[in-house]
Amino acid sequence: MIKVIFATARNHFSGIKVTGHAYSDEPGRDLVCAAVSTLSQTLLNAIEVVGKIPEEEMLCQVEKGYLKFSIDSKWQSDSLDLVFKTILIGIEGIERTYPEYVKHIIKEVHEDVENF
Repeated sequence: MIKVIFATARNHFSGIKVTGHAYSDEPGRDLVCAAVSTLSQTLLNAIEVVGKIPEEEMLCQVEKGYLKFSIDSKWQSDSLDLVFKTILIGIEGIERTYPEYVKHIIKEVHEDVENF
């Protein structure tokens, strides 16, 4: 199962963590994994472009079956919240269609945005 955690801090989105695999089909044919991966990568790209966050300021870790990204509170904004919310809507749609393969959580992390 893929687990997607959206982190919030001070009423703004502050990060995302995606773990696991859907195993809804064989590797390379797993549409659920592909959809979640595409949305996750789109979020990273959009945050960089919309937020104008320098690459060295982006707290990001990507491995096979794992993605974690967080932003410092100085970068939080309504425009970045809109980007996060758009991706959240996409993840919720996948979860509604494939609840056995995807679960999302919204988690308040307060000040410790890196450890969620």
